Amino acid sequence: MALFDLHSHFSFKPANSKRADGGAAPDTDHWRERFKSKADFSRFAAWADKDVVKSSQLNGEAALAGGFRVIVNGLYPLERGFTHRNFNRELATLTGWDSAELENVLERRASYMHYLQREYDNLVAGMARNGADPNGKRYVVVNSYAELLVEHAKPNTLCILNSVEGAHAFADNILDNATPPQPMDVLGAERRHIRRVGHNGAGPFDVYIAQMIANIDRVKSTWAHTPLFVTLAHHYYNHLCGQAPSLTAAVAVLVPQDFRIDHETENRMVRYFDLGLRSWGKRVVAKLLNNTNSSGAAVRRILIDTKHMSPQSRADYYQILDGLKQSQQLTLPIVVSHSAVSGRFNLLDTIAHNDSPTGDFDLRPGEADSTRYFYGGVINLFDDEIQRVVDSDGIIGLMIDERRIMGREIPPEAGMNMDRFNFVARQNRAEMARWTDARNAHAWGEMDTPTYTARIAGIEQDMQPLLQELRPAYMSVVLRQLFHIAALTNNRGWDHVALGTDYDGVINPIDVYRQSSDMHTLEHDLVQFWKDRQNDPD
Repeated sequence: MALFDLHSHFSFKPANSKRADGGAAPDTDHWRERFKSKADFSRFAAWADKDVVKSSQLNGEAALAGGFRVIVNGLYPLERGFTHRNFNRELATLTGWDSAELENVLERRASYMHYLQREYDNLVAGMARNGADPNGKRYVVVNSYAELLVEHAKPNTLCILNSVEGAHAFADNILDNATPPQPMDVLGAERRHIRRVGHNGAGPFDVYIAQMIANIDRVKSTWAHTPLFVTLAHHYYNHLCGQAPSLTAAVAVLVPQDFRIDHETENRMVRYFDLGLRSWGKRVVAKLLNNTNSSGAAVRRILIDTKHMSPQSRADYYQILDGLKQSQQLTLPIVVSHSAVSGRFNLLDTIAHNDSPTGDFDLRPGEADSTRYFYGGVINLFDDEIQRVVDSDGIIGLMIDERRIMGREIPPEAGMNMDRFNFVARQNRAEMARWTDARNAHAWGEMDTPTYTARIAGIEQDMQPLLQELRPAYMSVVLRQLFHIAALTNNRGWDHVALGTDYDGVINPIDVYRQSSDMHTLEHDLVQFWKDRQNDPD
């Protein structure tokens, strides 16, 4: 089975971690599994987050082994909000970035646009390695459906399309030559922009937005491979729109993602999680969707990916699409690159009754039952949104992040309850920690290959009965997602769902698919589980 992945990070670690010989980033080798050096590895991070594989979840070898043939690669400059002077070593362990690069991000030594361009250039440069593998393994960044069909027909070829995660990626530091640069990830310039009377359009915030728009023009006009879509929001406020809560409580304590801001038109304070599209954010959206550049030349649209947008931001964007359909008879597909079902009913109704002080958007009547087998956070899709995506001829990438697809209860067809699931999952996490330790020891030269091979074989043998017991729970959860989408859309949804794994996006994938190389059993697992349930007399 050939797999298509609507969202993962194929180029994230090679562009921002050291080469195999220890040289500085970036590294054009996108094929090898990447391990942190011992000096850059945090035991605390490994202990605190046993669920996430610390080596690369996605690389060329693993992708082909897992059956992937087409990947939409999310180019992503890491947001400064994640960096912290006291935790960069831990962040290096979790993200795979070199700690020196994290220090550069923290100190604003380069703009987000610099990192976006570097990651793209490194991805393209990596194609020069094609042909070096004796089995002809290669990846090709494709630029059209016709080119995709040609390359996909070639054996051992991985086809890459580009997207961008987070529109902050198009931002420059303002006054880069100043000491220090003007930081645009704080609120001062935006507040002054909102309050200024008789504003002449030449302040730092105006320059920030103008340069962001110019960089979008630059990408559309000069890149050989225009991104297919951009996730407008991400984990941190980018001055364009509000974002949805996305970090676990423990992480958010260390690197908080929500603050309060003066509202654009009313003299009151609102949370980032409650904000919609800013008026200047709509200018950026228009630029992304436009199919001509500033010189009037024809260019490709960059579609909007609604993942990570706050509920109000999504509602505002849908209103823009409705306006385009009415005024220009233009229907643009809605992209949701890596998401899941929330089980919640109606987006606007939830916004209208949002009295939650935490940004969690309290459940509406009836939703306590409908969300029991889904993660009900507003970062996931509402029922009416799913119908809207399908009506637009759009696409939903289904995540395999356990934190986004698991509900409060395990579906009954899995044959276990949540208490049993948690008990077995804890045992499996302990085995995964042993597995990670052995792999790191071998990568660091602390364990010889025969010892390593025997150790890994023993650990994986111990894991097998645990994974076999967990597998029905995971399969029931995935199938519940698919059947819910199908039921809402009179079965039209089957043509509008893809995988959106988010591998190497620092996710906690379901345990049976720890890395992309494990995905080769996905089809078999789903079909076998379905057949087993059909034959189950209970």
